Amino acid sequence: MKTVTSTAVFLLSLISLLGCSGESEEEVPARVMTTAAVVTTTVPVTTTTPTTTAAVVTTTVPVTTTTAPRTASWRGVTSDEIHIGVSMVDFPFLVKNNLYPQGWGNQQLVWETFIEAVNSNGGILGREVVVDAYRFYSPIGALLGGVAPEAVCLELAADNEIFAVIGGFLGPVEDANTCITGPQKTVLIGGRQTAERLSLSEAPWLEAGTMKERKMEVFLSLLEQEGYLKGKKIALIGNLDDGPYKTASVLLNQMDVSLVLDVELGVPVGDIEAEDGRWDVLIENILTTNAEIVMLVGGERSGIRNIAYHDIDVDLYVMNSETFRTLSENVTPEMAHGAITLSGLTEAEMWEDPINQEECVEPFTQSNPGFKISGPNEFVEGEEAWYQAIMNYCLWLKLFVTVAEEAGHELTHDSFWAAAESMTDFRLPGQPYNSFAPGKYDASDAFRLSVFDATEGGDDGAVVPLTPILDVTP
Repeated sequence: MKTVTSTAVFLLSLISLLGCSGESEEEVPARVMTTAAVVTTTVPVTTTTPTTTAAVVTTTVPVTTTTAPRTASWRGVTSDEIHIGVSMVDFPFLVKNNLYPQGWGNQQLVWETFIEAVNSNGGILGREVVVDAYRFYSPIGALLGGVAPEAVCLELAADNEIFAVIGGFLGPVEDANTCITGPQKTVLIGGRQTAERLSLSEAPWLEAGTMKERKMEVFLSLLEQEGYLKGKKIALIGNLDDGPYKTASVLLNQMDVSLVLDVELGVPVGDIEAEDGRWDVLIENILTTNAEIVMLVGGERSGIRNIAYHDIDVDLYVMNSETFRTLSENVTPEMAHGAITLSGLTEAEMWEDPINQEECVEPFTQSNPGFKISGPNEFVEGEEAWYQAIMNYCLWLKLFVTVAEEAGHELTHDSFWAAAESMTDFRLPGQPYNSFAPGKYDASDAFRLSVFDATEGGDDGAVVPLTPILDVTP
């Protein structure tokens, strides 16, 4: 089985998801991003399998002479150009320091290929997309000599007159995303949202994925609809500073369950001795309350490990499916076997999506015939994971182009915001169900319940679907 140090586990699990002064010429009041309040209504679900007949948004838009003339409508926007910056995980740095097994190929080449494809098809309503700077950052910050994301934020958004940053920051440094959308007031496509980070943002911030709090809402709603919660005695254990833990506590108290234990883990993730000491007490609490289900939100690996050590007969619910992608040397697949989780499309499903093939894979391979590009099913660990860069960078750029086109010729923060909020149902490469709305700035609405099976997927086990992909668009 593949093992990594406990220090690297948190980093790898986050990276594997992939994953500055914006003033107008005419000053407008700052708009602070907020998220919708937690609700207890059932998430509507559509079980229709994605097909190729769904409406597809493309980047090719005919330019006509009947529309209003384009102007220099915002910082980084001229009559003929939209200026952006691109941030990328420094995979060569991670590989050099034995923190990641391989890179994502020539990342800048991937970006340049897709930018050129947009511009050769008329740009964004006639404006050419211009990348003023590509910058690498370390997802563990300045540790081991890495490039801190705060420095990259300033290099991209303060030192250049740009409208948007695409990519953002992933991993333990995700809080640095608010440097872009807060003090530097620049549009961001990417990063990882939370309700708190959005509250600190003044510029539009869109994420192609799903923020953690909403994932928890979806997870509990699907569990309830599939009959996994009704009348059950549940022990909820998590990190107090983790948004989904608070969301889970609020929602479970409003459901037809008995929340017999609701407690904070309260120890640093990765401190094995402290975790095990804390779990000695928690195990007694679980046994005393006769809990039937243990729901882990934060510090999941320590919970899986200790529940297995003590051989407690409970069902295990873990919302974060990334927990199972990189188990530490202290957690075996057998320990996690049977845990129910929330997942989306697999990497293979995303790669094979006809729209992803047509709009991402084919344009890149045709423009760069000298490279051998393998999909996730053919990928060999240790080789460059070109497919990750192709899928993610194409997805993020398509999202930006789609919203910017919807915003029209007068491209500003307000028109970009309004455009996003009007997009209540759209499709992206590898993502069949997406929506934005006021208070909802994370796109993906495609989820399924899954279970971790230690007997599948080789020595490391695999997350296996329990339900088809469901459309949970609010």
